[in-house]
Amino acid sequence: MAKVIVMNIKKIFMIILIIAVSILVLMAFYSSRHKFVGVDTIRYMKISLSGITDVQELADKYSDSEMKEVFVSELKKVNEISSSDYIDKKTVFIPVFNSN
Repeated sequence: MAKVIVMNIKKIFMIILIIAVSILVLMAFYSSRHKFVGVDTIRYMKISLSGITDVQELADKYSDSEMKEVFVSELKKVNEISSSDYIDKKTVFIPVFNSN
């Protein structure tokens, strides 16, 4: 009889432990979900440039460190900039990102 009670307590404890660990794993995925989902460009902002400007200079000024590569890629695509790192246009459109 005592062995049956101990076995039931172990089963209940294991079920509670599995549920608790599952909840913690789900919370961890939810808190870092921005790493698993993409980033959407929701709009573009038109800016004026005074002269020839470096693409990396714009990336430093208008994007965060995690999004620099995506920013530069989108900037070059939208403004039809070749592989060079300098922009010789007076106005450019820069992407504004929204994290999902």
